[in-house]
Amino acid sequence: MLLEIEHLTSYRYSEKIFLEPQHLYFHPQYRSHLKLIKHELQVLPNPAGSGVRIDVENNTYTQCWFNETTDKLEISLKMLVETSVFNQFNFLLEEQPKTDYQEALGLYLTQTEVLNQEVQDWLNNIASADPNNFISSLCLAINNKWSHTTSDESELLDLNTCFNQDSGSCRDLSWMMIQMLRSKNIPARYVSGYSHNPELVGHELHAWVEAWLPGAGWIGLDPSSGLFITEFYIPMASSYHPVNTLPIQGSFRGTAKAKLDTMVKIAIKQ
Repeated sequence: MLLEIEHLTSYRYSEKIFLEPQHLYFHPQYRSHLKLIKHELQVLPNPAGSGVRIDVENNTYTQCWFNETTDKLEISLKMLVETSVFNQFNFLLEEQPKTDYQEALGLYLTQTEVLNQEVQDWLNNIASADPNNFISSLCLAINNKWSHTTSDESELLDLNTCFNQDSGSCRDLSWMMIQMLRSKNIPARYVSGYSHNPELVGHELHAWVEAWLPGAGWIGLDPSSGLFITEFYIPMASSYHPVNTLPIQGSFRGTAKAKLDTMVKIAIKQ
């Protein structure tokens, strides 16, 4: 199957500003079920220079820098990806990993929020000695308890606030699930990218979770759907914290106000 993705991001500034170096996370991550066929990334104004780099968590990004002032910044992505059906359960869990990864996994076990007693009690009712059963049961339980909504808010809900609501964005539900997994000593990271749902007319960036299990490595789960990820998911960046997966990371010098517009189109190409 071929997925055609178009993503346009436009910033308009109320007056001329100077753009600091920008990091653009518009490169798909490697996955066994994905093959990149075409990738076109355009930036306006034209950068004075640019290069493709790898960050500390192995995400690919384009670094670009500018010499002139501007009143706009536009990033246009056109990408064609070939995806194939894959078996998410094609692995053998091992009691111990072949190599001691604990130090490398430390970031993905970091608890940034304290689970209150209500959250802990709810989580203990799901806990299982089988880690694979636990992560799948937790993903389904979150989907059953919370409805998925869209949100334009830039700030994430903290775990306990999200828990006490009956709904949350994909970002909020994913971050909540990550904190829950880490509290049970399961490394987890946040993934940002695209997912294709043929029933949706509009599309946007999506967020989900990857949990690490010995022997299996990183396993993708989507608490917004309650399912393991499929070939319809295209990861663009992953990190121990959501802020590191933003598609555009940079700043500007000046006092202007910025207006942001975005558009995402995903279609199956025949």
